[in-house]
Amino acid sequence: MEKINFLKEEDLEIFFSEGIRKVLFIGGSDTGKTTLIKDIANFLFEKGEKVFIFDCDIGQSHIGPPTTIGYAEIKEKIEDFYLEPEKFYFVGSVAPSFSIIEFITGITKVNYYLNNKKGKVLIDTTGYIKDKVAISLKIHKIEIIKPDFVVLLEKENELGEIKFFLNSTNIKYKKIKVENLPTKSMDERANYRKKLFSKYFTNLKIINLNLNEISIKILNFKNVGDLEHYLKMNLKGYICSLRNQFLEDFSLGIINKNEGEKVEILIPEKNLYKEKIKGITISNFFSEDGPPKL
Repeated sequence: MEKINFLKEEDLEIFFSEGIRKVLFIGGSDTGKTTLIKDIANFLFEKGEKVFIFDCDIGQSHIGPPTTIGYAEIKEKIEDFYLEPEKFYFVGSVAPSFSIIEFITGITKVNYYLNNKKGKVLIDTTGYIKDKVAISLKIHKIEIIKPDFVVLLEKENELGEIKFFLNSTNIKYKKIKVENLPTKSMDERANYRKKLFSKYFTNLKIINLNLNEISIKILNFKNVGDLEHYLKMNLKGYICSLRNQFLEDFSLGIINKNEGEKVEILIPEKNLYKEKIKGITISNFFSEDGPPKL
């Protein structure tokens, strides 16, 4: 077997084990989670395994655009690690701590979709581990997903509470000590998000919606009263998601203009007739470069 970053030959054997289907990767920022997942996904795929990647990293996404949790099946060897999601859930934020309810809901829904799939599932997570809320989120994620195996990537002993939690379960795990890895600045992370949004929001078309005719969900707006008050706000530039009758997100959009219940939205042309629009989720996440020009 070829060597994969951080893993020995005997470590790779576990990914072929019959009882190991879902593998969860946990580590702080710049611990090599995503690269490791990519390498393992390619390795399994080339050995004939059916492989899915479940991406919970809403800030540095590799499945679908930032602000979303999604999954995709590997159809070919991954080179440029960005895949179109088969299903996704719009969280409306790039930080779990700002949208805890939405984040947990998204993980639960995408995990439900994947429970009906056959194949290996590699699960990426955010690098948010710095406080008690972060660790609690990771532990709740373990409870929701119920992985068969967990890979913990540590610089020091920052995941000690998670290890303590796993010790009392039947979930197997491996600790990996990481050091001397390159780090990304906040600007580099922001530029990566801009790049992904630019990639997603191409070949845009305008659609017009009447909010009286569809369901509405509003995320993260503070100090806003009833819906009538909300609809008086200038929403130009805010990112939203369009939903079908099953409460599934199928396209992100950027609000270009709104007046009362009438809203003009820019969406990628490829999603124009993908599903019937039965609902909209509007977030307070503003497109970092403003609405793109047609």
